[in-house]
Amino acid sequence: MYSKNLYFFLNSYTFGNVFLISIMQLHTFPWQTILDWYLKNGSHFFPWREYDSLALGDRLYRVWISEILLQQTQAQRVIPYFTSIIKTFPSIHTLAKSDYDTFFPYYKGMGYYSRARNILKTAKIVDADFGGVFPSKHARLVSLPGIGEYTARAIRAFGYGETVLAWDTNLEKIFSRFFFGTKNIPLTSKIKAEIESDYINFIKKKKDPKKAVRDINNALMDFGREIDKKTAQEIDWERYPVKMGQWYNTRGSNEKNIKKSRDAFPMPDARIIAILHENHRLYFSENTKKYSPFTIPPAQTRNIRGAVKQYFLQTHGLEVSVRPAHKKWLSSKGEPFLAVNVQVQTGNHTFHTYKKQEAKDIMSTLYNN
Repeated sequence: MYSKNLYFFLNSYTFGNVFLISIMQLHTFPWQTILDWYLKNGSHFFPWREYDSLALGDRLYRVWISEILLQQTQAQRVIPYFTSIIKTFPSIHTLAKSDYDTFFPYYKGMGYYSRARNILKTAKIVDADFGGVFPSKHARLVSLPGIGEYTARAIRAFGYGETVLAWDTNLEKIFSRFFFGTKNIPLTSKIKAEIESDYINFIKKKKDPKKAVRDINNALMDFGREIDKKTAQEIDWERYPVKMGQWYNTRGSNEKNIKKSRDAFPMPDARIIAILHENHRLYFSENTKKYSPFTIPPAQTRNIRGAVKQYFLQTHGLEVSVRPAHKKWLSSKGEPFLAVNVQVQTGNHTFHTYKKQEAKDIMSTLYNN
């Protein structure tokens, strides 16, 4: 569509201290430069980057497992978990035949324990409904538990070798910086579409398009992690491989780091309302007459989740996963409270069970007092 340059119409406006003119010329992204850098410097040792020697079903399975484990987790930390899971459950069929108690010890320590449950759910669905092979259609992929837009694209790119980009915040940072000189200007859907069009044209020229697709996506991930650091001050500009584009030309001077101010809510002094549930269907309480959540004394620290985990382990012998606080409020007396959702991961309990609506009604009343 655009052979040498991409042009986008941008209305004049001020973004922080960055002023954008009405018409802005965007040079074609240097795909080959990124690819060359990756072939020499990329993290080729990651065990999930083995593609050609595997049958389609096994390749898709390994790509999916790795992408789920890599969510919110550093790649180096994932390696032993990935290796252990693949060794114990070498195919999606063996994983599908497992249960949570058997699988969880191999996942334990990764956090975000709802992911472990979704892994098993998806394994069972793919094994039963798709013959053990992940579907190639995007809509079907995102319908599976725990698979969102990014993971679906990653499965299509790395598993099937489809000419798609696995968009995540890392990739958006790279392209926003290259074209606009700052990660603080978001990419519109139109700009993303033009970038993908340019990318497709680049891939078409390759002798092995599927390999090029995998290499480019891996290259962008590694580049974003290893080279395109969080701030311009951390970047070694002498060794920066992409010596063109707004980011390099300005050496990142247009990017203003927006510091998130800590909210004034006194979290260390807040009483913690712990809502123990099972997949938001069943809710648990020590009260046998009517639902009431668990009330935990103030943590005296901002590590609320750690305090909740310690409470349930010491008081009830339960290992739990804790989500970030979803509600903070002051009572009519000015006392600070915060609410967190909690799920049991290991251990048994005899708490009374309540339906979702009962718990919801009680919590609504509590929030307004």
